Amino acid sequence: MITIKSNRLTVEIDQLGAQVTHVVGSESEYDYIWNGQAWTRHAPILFPSIGKSNNDQYQLDGKIYSMSQHGFARDYQWENVKKADDQVLLELKANDKTKELFPFNFVLQVEYKVVENKLITLYRVTNADDKAMPFALGSHPGFNVPVDDDGVFEDYSLTFSPNQKEVQRLGVNPAPFRDGTKKPYEAVKNSELALNHEMFDDGLIIMDAKKIDSVTLHSDQTAHSIKLDIKDFPYVTLWAMEHKTEPFLCIEPFAGLPDEASDTPTDWMNKKGNTILEPGESREFEYAMELN
Repeated sequence: MITIKSNRLTVEIDQLGAQVTHVVGSESEYDYIWNGQAWTRHAPILFPSIGKSNNDQYQLDGKIYSMSQHGFARDYQWENVKKADDQVLLELKANDKTKELFPFNFVLQVEYKVVENKLITLYRVTNADDKAMPFALGSHPGFNVPVDDDGVFEDYSLTFSPNQKEVQRLGVNPAPFRDGTKKPYEAVKNSELALNHEMFDDGLIIMDAKKIDSVTLHSDQTAHSIKLDIKDFPYVTLWAMEHKTEPFLCIEPFAGLPDEASDTPTDWMNKKGNTILEPGESREFEYAMELN
């Protein structure tokens, strides 16, 4: 495990998948990140796909490739490229096994930096190949809710900033696939969404975040809050376990989307939400967690 610190936070990162496993407040000694047994991950990195692919496959240049849910980056050991007390740079490069699933030379880096009460995450994707490369990238952090055992899950809400006249929700049917629709999410009132477990019984909730700069988890029952600045990500997804009451919530910045349900694999060069990098091109995606 890798540890980075500020005077306000201690962050632990697992090189397997490069996922954050603990974010602990120095004064409260409270861990904001989920570490329960019902869902055994914590904050996986989703690459080069998000969600489940039709038939666990996709299409590229007329050829069919296998792709498991959320891609493969979360299952590989990442290299520790550079480490300081308050930051670390980790890297995953293409290898023979990844090329069987994703036929590109790529370099995927994540830099974690802690500043006071913020954890800043910067992803950098580089196409090191001689052909255009389509991909999706997402972050899947799970947070303990209630925070510091203050109140119960249903006491908490999410506030979207700047103030949203209307938040658009993408249709999911059958879960976890999209159905291709988008309509106003009427549960968001005055830019706020009240939480309950039943709202996740039909699966994940995907929202168009192109006009959303930040999402804040908060409750009148606590002084704690979790704010995610997500300007670089066009979608944000919420997930908790279906038909269960496990005390956590995933707030997931997405640059990419799950497949639209179909009997045939999706062509990644034309898939909604995918980023396409030209040879030698790089793209960065950054978001920050502010933990109070």
